[in-house]
Amino acid sequence: MAKQEQDREDLLRDGRQMAIRGETTMNDIVVTIGFRDAGQMSLYCGPDPVFQFNAGQQLRRVFFAGERYAADARHLVRLDRASRDGKVQFVPKEVSEDRRAAIMQSLERWIGDLRLATTKEHAEWRVADQQDAVFHQQLSGWLDALPQPIEIADSPSV
Repeated sequence: MAKQEQDREDLLRDGRQMAIRGETTMNDIVVTIGFRDAGQMSLYCGPDPVFQFNAGQQLRRVFFAGERYAADARHLVRLDRASRDGKVQFVPKEVSEDRRAAIMQSLERWIGDLRLATTKEHAEWRVADQQDAVFHQQLSGWLDALPQPIEIADSPSV
């Protein structure tokens, strides 16, 4: 997730930490998918929401409705920004069940739309570094293996 509280950079062009990446437009929103070297996936649905997964396909970080969340012992916690000694820190706060449900429902909707977008007749993809076949193979394999229901990780680490 971008560290600034503004729209993110051009991830298709500049997202070098994601070795395999592509983007399409869904519901009039530019959606960018990126995979790190070990297969960790990030799903950017415009600047908000953002969903990041670990290599085990567990949700590890979320940016939703302007707020940051992180996995903590298989639960989501909201990360509130606090300034201490001139440094920005994030303080974990408990998340209500309603908020957690809203986040997970949003994720499920985006994953459903993403599944539709993997068929050629439903979406046109732009892929970085001429890795079109590799991107589509990675994305299809990731979606096929995604556990249902989606699990929350033990920690926000990759």
